[in-house]
Amino acid sequence: MKEKKYVMGNTAIARGALEAGVRVVAGYPGTPATEIVDECLGVPEVHVEWANNEKVAFELCTGASLCHVRALPVMKHNGTNFVTDFLMHVNFTGIRGGLVLISADDPGGLSSQNEEDTRILVHQYAHLPLFDPSGPAEAKAMIKEAFELSERTELVFCLRPVTRVCHARGIIEFEDLPQNLPSAHYEPDRERFIMSAVEMPQFGGVKRPQIRHRWLNEKQALLEKLMEESPYNWVEEGKGKVGLIGCGMGYTWIKEAEQFLENRLPLLKAGTLPLPRRKLLDFVKGLDRVVVFEETEPFVEGLIKKIFQEEKIGVEVLGRSGFLPSDGELSLAAVLEGIEKAAPGAGVRKPETPALDIHIPIRTRTQCVGCNYRGILNALKQTVRKHKGIVAGDIGCHDAGSFRPLELQSTIYCMGSSIPMASGMALSGVNRPIFTFIGDSTFYHNGILGLMNAANNRINVNVILGENTVTAMTGFQPHPGTGVTLEGTKTTPVDVPKLAESMGVSYRVVNPYDIKQCREALEAAVKEEGPSLIVSSMPCYLLSTRQGKKVFEPREVKVDAEKCTGCQICINDFGCPAISFDKKKKKVSIDPMLCVGCALCIDVCQKGAIS
Repeated sequence: MKEKKYVMGNTAIARGALEAGVRVVAGYPGTPATEIVDECLGVPEVHVEWANNEKVAFELCTGASLCHVRALPVMKHNGTNFVTDFLMHVNFTGIRGGLVLISADDPGGLSSQNEEDTRILVHQYAHLPLFDPSGPAEAKAMIKEAFELSERTELVFCLRPVTRVCHARGIIEFEDLPQNLPSAHYEPDRERFIMSAVEMPQFGGVKRPQIRHRWLNEKQALLEKLMEESPYNWVEEGKGKVGLIGCGMGYTWIKEAEQFLENRLPLLKAGTLPLPRRKLLDFVKGLDRVVVFEETEPFVEGLIKKIFQEEKIGVEVLGRSGFLPSDGELSLAAVLEGIEKAAPGAGVRKPETPALDIHIPIRTRTQCVGCNYRGILNALKQTVRKHKGIVAGDIGCHDAGSFRPLELQSTIYCMGSSIPMASGMALSGVNRPIFTFIGDSTFYHNGILGLMNAANNRINVNVILGENTVTAMTGFQPHPGTGVTLEGTKTTPVDVPKLAESMGVSYRVVNPYDIKQCREALEAAVKEEGPSLIVSSMPCYLLSTRQGKKVFEPREVKVDAEKCTGCQICINDFGCPAISFDKKKKKVSIDPMLCVGCALCIDVCQKGAIS
């Protein structure tokens, strides 16, 4: 029975996959894609899991596909970078059961450490087909089609929703889920699935990688035919010599902008890669210029220029290579400005925006009140200040320590990079103690490799591992140290101290709510040669509270105004949102509505003014 629901884009994508008969879903948490995995949970016969990292998730799903069942690896763009090695092998071997890769891009870096365009990686680099949805409803329809075409072509298909698609909401039609899914079965095909530089006698001694590359190249003609016929590419009539081309969310922004145009322009909606070449060539007949709206790189713009050059077509192509903003996500203002410059005859009317006579302060990143990271970070800041140390950071809740007021970490790049970068700093010869802070989920993702390398090469780095037993930053997803899977199965959590011991790394386990103990551990680590590990072990406060568990005994904390000197150490070295400074009184105060009574600030205050 069909039912219409108002849901977010990620829910629509998950529902589309379930309606397509997906059997295995695996991913690693990362905004904007996280909810896709969660929304697949609870359906009989569908295995759903959070893997150690995206590469494991993709490889796991490929294994399922080779057994003729449909599988869905889910990740954000950073994860797609991480799976590139495997991607550049599975494109050569192909797949069996439908395999659709979700690669969610984040234009503007709304919740990411970078912005990038994975269309280039998936389509131009790996030569794989891609759907670029313009909204939740289309994303749901596309993923169902992608599973069908994946099996037809024997190739991985990619669905590439951007943040505004993942987090937008729309009315989606829910259909019944398929019953009696096909059973798994496996047939060996070593010539296809063993990727090795071996010569193939039946091909005159040509090596296997070249033969499989040839196979992939021969698939391109079929892909071009399928995309030419795709229902996700179409033309909308308009007037004038300037045409608009909308890719994914670019199309949605154009439709938003049309209400402010006196004259609608010809519009080509391009939702696939490969592009619909014939449809494009027919569209530009009679046009002098086209403007390509896409997120984020001028990728389709470049493809169109190449096609026009091959076909000797003199139509001007404008886009994000200089005409439109070359970075960040598109906006209504950017689209209207682009149309106005390219097609003055469109009659652009600027939207009326009411003036707001208020200033909204920018809110920086911070940990939650009661977060156990705040105690270990305070101890680390004191140690770094004393020894003029350097801190290499990583991805996670703790990276808020790199912003004001703590400004502790000196570098933050990508998942697991902290320990190798710290190792490089230590090996450079800089005469300063080197620290690194990494969360447990990131450690299991791939940070463990950095520690293993530091141990093997006896590099003098001091690693602080925040063991809060969950992937907190993205919504409390379980990981190998949690002791339970996403589906609720109890497991044996990884014992980090035993892991360190097996590597020959000295370790100390501390309670992050005991700042004195943390400082003593850090001081001892600085004096040692070789790698050291401090495990700051305490479950996430926020999750524990939701589960009705206590990680500390709450205390009522107050400031004695007579003792407070206004030195603001409790703010600059601690950064708790419950503590504020009154510029007129030159005193700090604690907001009882925010304070959760962790009492860490008592140890931070050097004047004894907090009790």
